Amino acid sequence: MNNSQAMTKRSMSIWQFTLLISAAYIIGLVISHQSTVMETVYWSGYELEEIDANGNWVESNRMRIGVDAGIQEVRFRVQVDDAPHWQRPIGLMLGGPFSAQVFWDEQMVLEKGTIGDSKATELAGSIDAITFIPPTLLHPGEHHIRLLISTQHLLLHDDSVFHYIWLTPYRESGRRDMRYYAAPLIILSALLILSLQSFRIGRNAGNQMHIGLGIYGFSIIVLLCSEVSRSLINYSYPYHELRGIFAWLSNISAGAALIYTCYQINKTRLSKGILLAGVAVLFSSYFFPMNSGDERLALDFTLLALAPAVVFLLALVRKHISYLITLPIFWLSCVASNLIDTGLFLDSYHFIASLILIAGAWLWVYVDFRVAAEEQPMPQGCREFQLTTPQGSRNIAVSECYALKGEGNYTSLLLLDGSSALHQDGLGIIMDSAPINFVRVHKSYAINTTAIVNLKSAPGSKYWAEMTNGENVPVSRYRVAELRSILAEDKS
Repeated sequence: MNNSQAMTKRSMSIWQFTLLISAAYIIGLVISHQSTVMETVYWSGYELEEIDANGNWVESNRMRIGVDAGIQEVRFRVQVDDAPHWQRPIGLMLGGPFSAQVFWDEQMVLEKGTIGDSKATELAGSIDAITFIPPTLLHPGEHHIRLLISTQHLLLHDDSVFHYIWLTPYRESGRRDMRYYAAPLIILSALLILSLQSFRIGRNAGNQMHIGLGIYGFSIIVLLCSEVSRSLINYSYPYHELRGIFAWLSNISAGAALIYTCYQINKTRLSKGILLAGVAVLFSSYFFPMNSGDERLALDFTLLALAPAVVFLLALVRKHISYLITLPIFWLSCVASNLIDTGLFLDSYHFIASLILIAGAWLWVYVDFRVAAEEQPMPQGCREFQLTTPQGSRNIAVSECYALKGEGNYTSLLLLDGSSALHQDGLGIIMDSAPINFVRVHKSYAINTTAIVNLKSAPGSKYWAEMTNGENVPVSRYRVAELRSILAEDKS
């Protein structure tokens, strides 16, 4: 084996790649669950009371607020002490799909929409609201916050209507702080680029895995945008249900994209049965009530992703190696995030894990398939490149190409007539097939030595090969000596 062939070998074994991907998911868990920027909250209402049938205040549960249409009266107790933060401007923040009147020690401080006995008499309030609490109301001691809550405009009532009630540093807007969505916003641009590139190359090369990952990425982008919209627009609460519908549809679409990808790659009877069973389990889960819409979203996704994870786990056991054998790791990390905190899983980790899943497909090109090569040897002295496209197969003679250019997991065949074609395999895999007269001259290029006119150089250790059609191909300074030796042998 010459130096060029040795250099085309991948830099990682499958197990090294698996460890790298696992580490990325673990780091993502730490980032999303330990570093997410939360609101500064001096008090948050969890324990509350409601009026019973006899008119007495009794202990209640936040999950029972707003479940039924109508006006509901609840009360929270707040203990104010001599801490310095109570001397600063304090705001009371209230969030959830309902209208409300809020009273502090029986003095009304906030009206979130207008409550009403019916849908016609209620004015839907904004999803989030804030009001300034005058310092005269914040004297040390126990205080009561009483709320009248109305949910007449809700189409679907669940157990997560009451999102939060906080005492925080006062600010002008009631919208959720954009810092809370810092991680999702940072990865949005990367998701857009990787998803578009995966889908484009997948379509051009007929690669079902990248088509599926592209569709998956688009679904996650819609989910991310629907989630972040709450920080951009403080819409009235009925639109929160529309936002929830978009989130649910995109969440289901993301899981379906994984199932589609699995089906396209593993069209065995066993894999079809597992995928159908996974869909059946999802439908069955809707017969069991959930505590909140967030729990439903998280469960839907993990159930949809479970069947593809099982399929590729079985493929790994059978030594059918592909990038998607990492799906079980992806699924386990999502389950772990959901168990730690469902809210942070949906708001942050879901997006980070999705980015790792799509980006990992581009790193797969660096994995060493020596074991697979022993079982299925690559042909030697390849004279034709076989392309797979959505329109069918196409063969291009090696002699018609003057260079190969690596494009991530794919390769552009640069033809002597000035055109190009996209090959479904990476540059390293193609070079493993030993195409006649081709030599690796750069991390991204291999050239046909019979098409070289001259080898040129410039100051700064820059080199390039001039080809018979007038094109120039860059040559690494580490490959120049070997290329000169090959050209000298050809002339002799």
